[in-house]
Amino acid sequence: MLYVFHGSEIRESGEKARALVNSLRTKKPDAAYEKIDADSWNPSMIEGHLGGQGLFSNKYIVFVDRVTENAEAKEKLPDLIPAMQESDNIFIVLEGKLNAELKKAVTKSAEKAVESEPKVKNNFFADSGPNVFALADALGNRDAFKAWSVYRQVIDGGTEPENILGTLFWQAKSMVLATDAKSAAEAGVSPFVFTKAKKGSANYSKDELNRLTSDLVTLYHDGHRGKRDLELATERLLLNCGKPVL
Repeated sequence: MLYVFHGSEIRESGEKARALVNSLRTKKPDAAYEKIDADSWNPSMIEGHLGGQGLFSNKYIVFVDRVTENAEAKEKLPDLIPAMQESDNIFIVLEGKLNAELKKAVTKSAEKAVESEPKVKNNFFADSGPNVFALADALGNRDAFKAWSVYRQVIDGGTEPENILGTLFWQAKSMVLATDAKSAAEAGVSPFVFTKAKKGSANYSKDELNRLTSDLVTLYHDGHRGKRDLELATERLLLNCGKPVL
């Protein structure tokens, strides 16, 4: 049996994979446990557990932890996936973003495959409440004080910073799309969004808009990796958006 946890949000995938490992070890205390990582990788270790049993147990629980960081494992693992699924033993595989070959093998064979990706909203009006509209408008108008003021209201109201980043990212992305577009259809957004985005894009240069969208994505990832405090970093970004384009 095979469970796979993968995706660019490796910390989230890792938490889910280890939670399953711990749960299985609690439920099956007599099962033998084996962890295989990139440093200890050897294909015979996997093959040896495909049909084998522990000396004093009925099954193995095998945690295969990011072995594709090893070049040989990256090449061999896709061929082992079907046999891991068919095995009576339990394999839990943790990986980052899968290449096409491995993803195809996992999708076809795994009992369960869970992909963790950044949860960036696809509509900056998805949150309810007037403050979300006001925050998007303030970013478009390049009004730093207004953006900061609304941001503090939203944060103090209990909204998570990553949800606010989704709002800010979609507003910035909409302005990028509207910059050279002559119509909402050409930009690929609704007429209402296009009108506001077109107006907002006039307050930024193209380079500034591209940098803003890039900074928002980087900030989101850095926050989830624990490199930066999302609340403070987002607040700092908004406070620096206020100067008009000369």
